[in-house]
Amino acid sequence: MLGGGSRRGSAVVDVVIFAAIVVFVILPVFSIIMEKYLLLNKAQIIKDAVDMTNISVYNAIKAAELGKAEVDVDETGALDIFSSLLAINLKLDEDLRPLPESLAEDTISIRSLIIYSGTFPSECPLGVNIKRPSVHSVIVVPVRPSLYRQLVLSMLGRQFVELEVHVDSDIPVNN
Repeated sequence: MLGGGSRRGSAVVDVVIFAAIVVFVILPVFSIIMEKYLLLNKAQIIKDAVDMTNISVYNAIKAAELGKAEVDVDETGALDIFSSLLAINLKLDEDLRPLPESLAEDTISIRSLIIYSGTFPSECPLGVNIKRPSVHSVIVVPVRPSLYRQLVLSMLGRQFVELEVHVDSDIPVNN
């Protein structure tokens, strides 16, 4: 009888160990991988919207300059166009604060907007080689993690995770 009882006890211990491995190892690892995937997916959606916004800065190029290799760009007009179309593309208000359907959780900040229109090759502040007329932009988008929001944010000691999105887009110019 003693031998049979220890086998049952051993089976119970095996089940408890297996359950502990699933709960404390496999599920957290899976959650971390999924959270990273979801954040990367949000970042790609934002990057695509910023790329389209960068290309829209084409409208700030003076029409008389379009046929030239070096173009002249109205910097203030470019920033206005960039801000207004970024707001439309990312569902923000005019002050770059999120609307209800936005991926952003708080006000987006534009860190840099540089228009490269001559003297190539050049290099953007983040080290990307620029060979053609281009728009360089860096924005910071506050987002919240999708899974275990409070736990992740409290571990980071933050209210949001800030995604820094850097995009360099070629301006379509007829050379």
